Amino acid sequence: MRQREALARDDVAAPEHAGLSGVKLDLTRAEYLTLLIAMQLADWVLHAHQADEADETQPFRALEQKVFALAGDFGCEHLVEYVEEDGRFYASAEFDETGPAMEFIEEFENESFWNELLERLVERDLLRQLGEKTVEGLDPEEREIREEPYRRVYGDEFATHGVDRLEILDQRYVGDAKNKRKLS
Repeated sequence: MRQREALARDDVAAPEHAGLSGVKLDLTRAEYLTLLIAMQLADWVLHAHQADEADETQPFRALEQKVFALAGDFGCEHLVEYVEEDGRFYASAEFDETGPAMEFIEEFENESFWNELLERLVERDLLRQLGEKTVEGLDPEEREIREEPYRRVYGDEFATHGVDRLEILDQRYVGDAKNKRKLS
């Protein structure tokens, strides 16, 4: 059974040796704030890329509701809002948009963007140079050696120029078919 499926099932108990059944947490206000930030990070990972919540993330949403419901007990009611229409708690706009989690998220997104762009271009160029069968046949060490020059070139380019010199060579127009305008 996949771990995600196990998380969604109520009949899967915590391991006995972990002593987690019915555990109560005694948190300080600072620890509760850290937990709120962790919940916000988890929510972003699970839901930021989807329009609708997946059923398999429901256990996380349920836990989030329990944690948010305690905000008043820790003097953090300004960080959580209760919406009567759907009977759910949400991170306040202040906490959601300017809280510490957003700094972590923005840093992660920025680093991920550059790393992912670099790795995809390296793979594309290596495949163009050697062909798919040859690349698949390379042992990891040899592949790393072959990829390194591309990594160095793209890494230097992005560090110096960002995306300023990236262009799509065969698409010089933007807009729909009726309202095309030249890019440059």
